Amino acid sequence: MAVVAVAAGVLAACGAPPAGSVSLRSGGSVAGHRPPGSFYSVPAPLVPAPPGTLIRSGPVDAGGLRGGATAYRMIYHSESADGSDVAVSGLVVVPGGRPPTGGFPIASWAHGTTGLADQCAPSLDGPDSIPYLAPLLAHRMIVVATDYQGLGTPGVSPYLVGQSEGQNLLDAARAARTLVGPAASDAVVVIGYSQGGQAALFAGQIAPSYAPELFVAGVVAIGPEASIFELAPTRPGQATDPDAAFAAMALSSWATTYGNLALSSVLTRSGLARAPVVASGCADAVAAAYDTLPASALFRPGWSADPAVRADDAANRPGQAPILAPVLVVQGTSDNLIPVRSTTRLVEDSLCRDQHDSVDYVTLGGASHTGALARAVSPVVSWVSARLAGTPDTRGCTGAARS
Repeated sequence: MAVVAVAAGVLAACGAPPAGSVSLRSGGSVAGHRPPGSFYSVPAPLVPAPPGTLIRSGPVDAGGLRGGATAYRMIYHSESADGSDVAVSGLVVVPGGRPPTGGFPIASWAHGTTGLADQCAPSLDGPDSIPYLAPLLAHRMIVVATDYQGLGTPGVSPYLVGQSEGQNLLDAARAARTLVGPAASDAVVVIGYSQGGQAALFAGQIAPSYAPELFVAGVVAIGPEASIFELAPTRPGQATDPDAAFAAMALSSWATTYGNLALSSVLTRSGLARAPVVASGCADAVAAAYDTLPASALFRPGWSADPAVRADDAANRPGQAPILAPVLVVQGTSDNLIPVRSTTRLVEDSLCRDQHDSVDYVTLGGASHTGALARAVSPVVSWVSARLAGTPDTRGCTGAARS
C-alpha cells in the first residue's frame, strides 16, 4: 500500500490533532524523521530490572488537550522475544481532575507500522501521535502508548514479532502505573491497529501468565495483521506489489530476531540491495524502495515455501492461546492491505472455533485500512468503556456485525 497522507479531519476524528504533515502507513504516525535526543539514550550495560520498571520519565507538551491533562515521555524495562531485558520508550497521558475510586483505568495503545529505525518512534511526535487520545481521556482513562522495542531506543525493532510487541504493550501499562502512582488502577484495556492489532491480540494471549497483576478488561484489534502472506505475493509476478515494503520489513526483522532465515534465500539481488533502507528509513522510505519494482524483481520464486519463513509466520499468527478477556475485532470490508476474508478467518476459525474466545466482530462496510481506524473511534471507545465499567459481554462469538 502506498504511503497515505491522511487529512487533518480524519486524525481529528480519531482524537489526535495532526502535528503538521503526518504520513501514515498501516495507521502509524511517522515521526518527523529526526533522530531521537539524549532522553532516549540507555545505560550500557542496562542494569537488569523487572519488566515495567521505569528507567526515566519527563513531561512533554500536552498540546491542545483539554481538562488539565498532563503528558510524559518514558523509558521502561521490557522483555524481548527471547526473554532478554530491553529498554523501550513510550508516552503516558493522564486525565486532569480527581481520579475515580480505585484510580484511572489504563488504555494501552499499540500503533501501526512506522518503520524499524529509531527515528520512526511515534513518541517523538508527542501526544499527537496517539489516535483516539481525546475521547479516551474524556472517558477518564490514562492512555499509554509504547513505541515497541528498538524504536527510539537502541537495538533492532522486532517488527511483527507478536510476543515482543505484546510484552512491550503490557509493560507500558505497568510503567504507567508506577509513573502515575495511586491514581492509576490495575484495570487495563489494550487497543491496537494493524501491526498494533497483532500486538493487542498477543498481549491478550500472554497477559494471564506474563502480567497477572493487571486486570485486562478488554482487547481491541482494528485491522490486525495476521500473516506475512497477506503482505506479499506468494507467486511473484511482473506486477508491482504495493505492500512489498511490509514484507521486506518483516523478513528483515525475523532474520535478525530468530536467526533461522537467510534473506538471500527469499529476496533477489535487487531485493537485497534495498535492504539497508529497512534499518535506516521509516516506512515511507522503505515503500519508495520496494513498492515500485515488480514483485518478481524482489522475491525469489517459492520464497513463501521456505521452511524458516513458514515457521516464523506460524509463530507470529495471533490466535495461538485463549484470550480470557473479551475481544473486539474491527475490520474494513474494502481494506486492500488486510483482506476482510483473512480477518474473518482469524475470528471464526482461531479465536471462536478453536479457542472459544468471547469476540465481538464488527465489519465496517466500504472502509479502507485507514478508513476503518477513523470510523471505529466511537464503537471502540464505547466498547472499552463498557468493559471497564463492568458491563458483562454476553454475546460470545457474534460473527460479523456490519456497521
